[in-house]
Amino acid sequence: MPKATIKNYEISYSFNGVPGDINSPKIVLIHGAGGQEIDWPMAWRSANNRPKSMGLTPSNYGVSRLFNAGLDEYSIYAVDLPGHGKSAGKSKSNIDEYSSDIIDFLDAMDLENVCLIGHSMGAAIALNASLSHHRRICSIVAIGGASKMIVNDAILDGLQNTFEATVDSIVRYSWHKKTGAVADSQQMAAFFREKAKQRMLDSGSKTVHGDFLACSKFDVTQRVGEIAVPVLVIASDCDRMVPLNVSWDMAELLGDSYFVCLENCGHFQHIEQTGKVAAEVVNFLSKIRRA
Repeated sequence: MPKATIKNYEISYSFNGVPGDINSPKIVLIHGAGGQEIDWPMAWRSANNRPKSMGLTPSNYGVSRLFNAGLDEYSIYAVDLPGHGKSAGKSKSNIDEYSSDIIDFLDAMDLENVCLIGHSMGAAIALNASLSHHRRICSIVAIGGASKMIVNDAILDGLQNTFEATVDSIVRYSWHKKTGAVADSQQMAAFFREKAKQRMLDSGSKTVHGDFLACSKFDVTQRVGEIAVPVLVIASDCDRMVPLNVSWDMAELLGDSYFVCLENCGHFQHIEQTGKVAAEVVNFLSKIRRA
């Protein structure tokens, strides 16, 4: 995995190898709490169209089945946040520091015309980073995100004292009960959820607790109107971590926003309905490019 040096440590990232058009956005994917870059669909992270066994994509579930909807025409970078996956450094307990790390990554990689795509905590990081009005950030996609993240105190306590049981509860609460139906297999649904659970367990109690603590303190509701770039908000009707109305309320406050609601979908929108999410992202990037 390639690495970029920011501050005094190295950030690990993947690159799909696509140079992209000189005028097209560069996409940077930011994972959620306790996650890693391999939590993103392989179809988005690699232009190599062969079955993979990494991430949330089982080895018999090839890239072609995931439908990237043209997203593979863009340069896509997926980062491991500090203290996550293969990245060095320490995990953080506030969104401001993670946002600073992402901006440093953009500078270190000299990326221009960037679309930050974040899921859950990653969406919070992307939104917060855009408030810096950094010239490199030109658009945002917030998947399962909100301007204020609500975290139950019981979750924070559980992540410190009953880690594995709490992670199990978070994962069961996050995924829609019919996840995996696209493959007509309940076994597939169990595979997705087990992979998600294992990612969080591998991150460890300190990192996951710090991430959820960062989310609990995040609230930019009074500032989202200051965001000067287009934002695509992708929410779902069965998201119990970030309810649909919370994402909608944020979209209403944004100056230039597009809102998409996915039906019969939980909190992991980009995995549960990969093709639909990819299509919405491509449509969004096409709209703002024409504008």
